[in-house]
Amino acid sequence: MVGRDPYSTSYSRNSGRRIPHLDKIDPDAPDRTAILLMVHRFELAGIEIDERAIEIATKFMRWERDKKDKEAAEREAKWQAEQEQRRAEAEARGCWVYFIRAGQLAKIGMTTNLAGRFSSFRPNEVLAVQPGGLAEEAALHRQFTDLRVRGEYFHPGPALQRYIRHLRETLGAPDWHKSTVPDGNDWFPLQTEPES
Repeated sequence: MVGRDPYSTSYSRNSGRRIPHLDKIDPDAPDRTAILLMVHRFELAGIEIDERAIEIATKFMRWERDKKDKEAAEREAKWQAEQEQRRAEAEARGCWVYFIRAGQLAKIGMTTNLAGRFSSFRPNEVLAVQPGGLAEEAALHRQFTDLRVRGEYFHPGPALQRYIRHLRETLGAPDWHKSTVPDGNDWFPLQTEPES
C-alpha cells in the first residue's frame, strides 16, 4: 500500500463513477449520505471497501444518528422542565393578568410586578387586574383570538368589554392612576360608575 495516492479511486471497484460505492448502500437508508462520506473517509485511510466496511460505516452512522436524536430529546425534555419550573415559580410569586388600554386597543398581559410593569409601559388606562400567570394569560389570548390585532393587543370588541366589566364587578375596579397617561378617552372614567 505504500506509495499509493490516497485520493485515487483506482483501487475502488466503482472506479470512474461519480459517487463511488453508491450501489453498495441501501437507497432508502436515512443516513445514506453520511454513510457514503464515512466510506470515502475509510477509502482515504487506505481501508479496502468491502461488505464489512460498508456494514461498519452503516452501523456507526446509525449510532451517531441515534445519539444525536437522544441528545435532542434530552435537550427538549430539559427545556420543557425549565419552562414548567418557571411557570411554577411565577405562580408562587403572585402573578397578575392585566388588561390595559393603549390608545384604542386593549392589551392583555401578565406580570409579577404591576408597579414596575405599568411604570415602564405607561398605559392610558388600567382596565382590570386578576390573579393569574402564564396559563391564564394564554387562555385569555385564545379566548379573544378573534379580536387579536397583534401579539398581546386586541380590539375592544363586545366579548372583551363584557369580560372586563365582569372583572371590575367581581374583583373591583383597579385603583391605579399613578403611572397612567390619560388621554381623555377613558373607557371607564375615574368617577364612580352609575349602577344600572
